[in-house]
Amino acid sequence: MNILQAALLGLVQGLTEFLPVSSTGHLILAQHLMGFKDPMLAFDIIVHLGTLMAVCLYYAKDLRAITADVWSFLWNFFVKKDRRYLASEFPGALTAGLVIAASIPTALIGFAFQDSFERMFGSLTGVGVIWILFGVLLVLSGKFQDGTRGLYEMNQRDAFWIGLAQAVSIIPSISRSGATILTAMLLGIERRDAAKFSLLISIPAVAGAALLKLKDGMDLLEASPHALAAGFVASAASGYITIIFLVRFLKQGSFPRFGFYCVAAGIVSLLVGFFL
Repeated sequence: MNILQAALLGLVQGLTEFLPVSSTGHLILAQHLMGFKDPMLAFDIIVHLGTLMAVCLYYAKDLRAITADVWSFLWNFFVKKDRRYLASEFPGALTAGLVIAASIPTALIGFAFQDSFERMFGSLTGVGVIWILFGVLLVLSGKFQDGTRGLYEMNQRDAFWIGLAQAVSIIPSISRSGATILTAMLLGIERRDAAKFSLLISIPAVAGAALLKLKDGMDLLEASPHALAAGFVASAASGYITIIFLVRFLKQGSFPRFGFYCVAAGIVSLLVGFFL
């Protein structure tokens, strides 16, 4: 893999990671079109870490506030023994608790079934079929009513179901952001806050997945450091821009148009898999 190919694949990752179109499906298709038939574990880790950095940069202010609230909550709870109204005084700690609650089903199911799902649906044919089915779901999402609850009105049950949706998205061509945002909307969460929570829970999910895969991919990290660096920068920069677009889009836009795109991408995957 040369630097240009790595940058293009990083761009694909960044542009598709946060939109409801499946970055994994796009990477599998793009790598196949470039002639890379074997999995590129180290590269996949690097570009996912690039999009992880994009989330952390975009929500840096929120992450600092959450960290400060968690620290204050723990200090008041365990040191000062002042346990009155803690949840209302430190909303960031509540958000951190919801992120943890959502991460539990993601971690359990991901750890147990990720390899099985990736083997089962990792071919272009499998990717194409699931892509089409997910696209149909996105088209039908146009009938969902807009939620009215905000992030601070969520509860542990909401977080669990959203985390479960995130776990299901380990199946290639099911969009992690699409699955989690749609689930949150079905639970009555306002869609911009649904997107924010989806992005926040991606931080432990992506970091954890990268750590699990890092051991197997470590021997490949020295293969082409310049290409890996190009992929990282391209995915981080394009991912940041895509987050800005997604947040603005959700003010008025809806997901069905992405559904039509996913159906078309699934058909392309089936054709590429059949002819190539």
